[in-house]
Amino acid sequence: MDAGEAGLSSTASLLADDDGGVVCAAVRAHMGVLFLLRRRSRSGRANRRRRYRGSVAGRRPNKRRDFAAGLFNIQRDYFGVNAEAPIYDDRDFETRFRVPRSVFRRVYQAVKDEPFFQQRINATGRLQAHPLQKVVAAFRVIAYGEAADRADEYLRLSAAGRGGETA
Repeated sequence: MDAGEAGLSSTASLLADDDGGVVCAAVRAHMGVLFLLRRRSRSGRANRRRRYRGSVAGRRPNKRRDFAAGLFNIQRDYFGVNAEAPIYDDRDFETRFRVPRSVFRRVYQAVKDEPFFQQRINATGRLQAHPLQKVVAAFRVIAYGEAADRADEYLRLSAAGRGGETA
């Protein structure tokens, strides 16, 4: 028997006679190395990630959206304000929203208290979009299949979230 066969037989006998202690130690050492590599790769990713900096001089300021003007436009056009008749009558309303005004009102009453549709105050202390603006935007997307951000100009909603979560 030469040295190569002796080494193989001793390894084979070690594994055959092993009660699991040596294998368990080898598995623990291997798992330790894997966890160390995992920890190093995660810490490297965390350092490469851009950190949120908030409001910093030189960054682009928030846009003034004037949500109140958007709400006024909707009320003036479809519901009337200051005892004036709305610009668009019931027939125009149904043509634009694809539902009768009574159905629109029922939907509005049903969703206005849902968390997404509630009017909030943003970080700068300003009121965000009114629930009516959000419902009108949703109906326009459904009725016309238009892009969600197309309603920005008329409804005065922000592009980030249809609810106007960014001022």
